[in-house]
Amino acid sequence: MELVLVVVALALSGCWAGMRMAIRTRREAAALRRINATLEACSQQRSRELQAALTAAEGQAVQVEAAHRAKTEFLASMSHELRTPLNAVIGFSDLMRMNEAQEPLTHRQHQAVEQIRAAGARLLTLVDEVLALADLEGGRLALAVERADPLLIAREVCEDLKPVAEAARIELCVPAPTAGLAARADRERLRQVLTALVTNAIQYNQPGGAVLIEATQSAEGVRLRVQDTGPGLSPHSLQGLFQPFNRLGREALDVPGAGLGLAVAQRLIEAMGGRLTAESREGEGAVFTIRLPGADETPRAVTASPVPAVSLPSATLLYVEDNPSNIALMRHVITALGAMQLHVAETGAEGLALARDLRPDVILLDINLPGMDGFDVRARLAEDPLTRGLPVMALSARASLADIRKGRDAGFVEYLTKPLQIPALVEALSRVLAPPLTASPVNRTVAGAG
Repeated sequence: MELVLVVVALALSGCWAGMRMAIRTRREAAALRRINATLEACSQQRSRELQAALTAAEGQAVQVEAAHRAKTEFLASMSHELRTPLNAVIGFSDLMRMNEAQEPLTHRQHQAVEQIRAAGARLLTLVDEVLALADLEGGRLALAVERADPLLIAREVCEDLKPVAEAARIELCVPAPTAGLAARADRERLRQVLTALVTNAIQYNQPGGAVLIEATQSAEGVRLRVQDTGPGLSPHSLQGLFQPFNRLGREALDVPGAGLGLAVAQRLIEAMGGRLTAESREGEGAVFTIRLPGADETPRAVTASPVPAVSLPSATLLYVEDNPSNIALMRHVITALGAMQLHVAETGAEGLALARDLRPDVILLDINLPGMDGFDVRARLAEDPLTRGLPVMALSARASLADIRKGRDAGFVEYLTKPLQIPALVEALSRVLAPPLTASPVNRTVAGAG
């Protein structure tokens, strides 16, 4: 009997323990379910928060992109509106200087014309720099990176700036011609950068000082150095050298500029895959170094020929332009050149009608025309059998590289930008109006060898 009671007691004890274990298991399972539900709710809440943050970020990115587009459109519009009056300012001042032999100016008038021309050039430089900086920051600057001779470009820049250096009593040490230097760069943008560096080296130098330009090539690429003998820079000033609109406390100096040239120059070199750095010590001048990747391909053999003297033939020019000051300027320019007959149309429709009637030797076409822009006019000229073969040149305040490429793709034989540079117009007209050359078999072979 006692054994039975013991067995029953053990059985009851085991049942009780099992019941307690089952109860505890249910409680723990319920607790785990509550924890899991809480975690799942937190996870869903966190997912909603992350999704909201992602949506907000995407919205901000869209707003930033829209702001960039608006800024670019505003700057492009501002550029056009500024270039149009600058066309008259620079163009008429150039004409007054060209006609000084026939219509002499007094000494004070001559000085005034020079000041007007210089101020217009400074404003044009500022417009170009602001546009370039906006395109660089927005990632919209198109570069034509190809094989280029940086030494040749440096020598051309020095030749252009020689009068500036002589006026400032600065010795400009032009690098000696050296064969074999080749870098990958955009020629026009590299010219822009070197012009900015050499101009600064002249302006911030001291009378009797010097500017030295050197070029070397190694396995790492091409290195260009622009060194001056100016007052130099402190370490603090050197840190802010490439910041936009930072003139390093030199605003009071009689040196034109807005503090954009070096900022644009550094970004242009970086966009070409290179680097622009500066070294300076107070009292020891400054050295700016451009490093560009080398070009491996072998250059084509070319034969240099002297630039012929410009001699415009008698011809008929149709100018399509709606701005009265631009029309007046062109009338004066053509009169000064004395070799062409000028006809003017103020709308695209008038231009098309005159082109059919006159069959001019060349058409000079503005892009921003009322009602029908220059591209539409160019397309209609190409569709008409009577005007299809006429050479059409563009003259526009749309001066970005993208606009120039668009103009060339549209079939313009030349694309000139405002403000009008009279020598550039003369050279373009001479190319368009030059009679075609009949090449001999030998010449055709040489031309096709490359």
